Amino acid sequence: MKNSRNIDTLLRSMDAAEQNKPTDPRRSQKDLELILRSHPTPAARGAEPAEHQTSTSIPSRRRRRALALGAVAFATTVGFLMGPALSGGDPAFATWTAAPGALIGAERDSAVSDCARSSKRIGDGMYVNDVAVADVAIAEKRGAWTTVVLSSTDGFEANCTTDSSAPWFKRGSFGSVGKPGDGKKPTGRDIRTSQLGTGVISDNPLSMASGQVGPDVASMTYISTAGEKITATVSKGQFAFWLPGGELTNSSEEKVPVEVTYSDNTREIRYLSL
Repeated sequence: MKNSRNIDTLLRSMDAAEQNKPTDPRRSQKDLELILRSHPTPAARGAEPAEHQTSTSIPSRRRRRALALGAVAFATTVGFLMGPALSGGDPAFATWTAAPGALIGAERDSAVSDCARSSKRIGDGMYVNDVAVADVAIAEKRGAWTTVVLSSTDGFEANCTTDSSAPWFKRGSFGSVGKPGDGKKPTGRDIRTSQLGTGVISDNPLSMASGQVGPDVASMTYISTAGEKITATVSKGQFAFWLPGGELTNSSEEKVPVEVTYSDNTREIRYLSL
């Protein structure tokens, strides 16, 4: 992981060598607490606005560098959520869809509750109050996988992507918690990326991009290297999309092109970076 401002970087994951064995929840919690207390605070770089390119066509793809699995860049994110890498559910992303669906009813309530509970545990409860007043900005599903983004007016956000089909004690989870941009919300057509890169759930890599947008940003799409159009969820000042594989990079030299549609129906190519 690469960060760039004084922040608490908190990583929790289980030893991949143990993932075929039954997991003791008490041992998992003990290991998690040990990991959270043992990681030092690195320096972090502030978030930069997405770059503009005044074009309405997708530019030619540049060759992307592969990342080491588990490496994700964050702007000023303070917590990194990674649940146990365990078998069960949909670990190979077989049910994933490029276009998200809406989470509703009990499934939505469960995903939101799980995200809030996980976020409150980060940093010995340092975000309990933030989570308590946060609203649900995004609640989407891509197959069996759910993504929830909680946010508040002071710039706080919590992002959780989880395999909802696995038993609770075998669920892989991926996400972040913090206040990107020093708590200042984007305005107009601004796009501020909070996390960008590749992580691992159940020994399988996934690429994630998420962050905040100004009120003029209506929608966003990303074209994968395979030519597939991935639709981001844009809602209540937040955006998020992800896809299986290690395609996205956390290098500031390899910016990620997305097509953005604004509220006046104009389109533009923007570049996501940290």
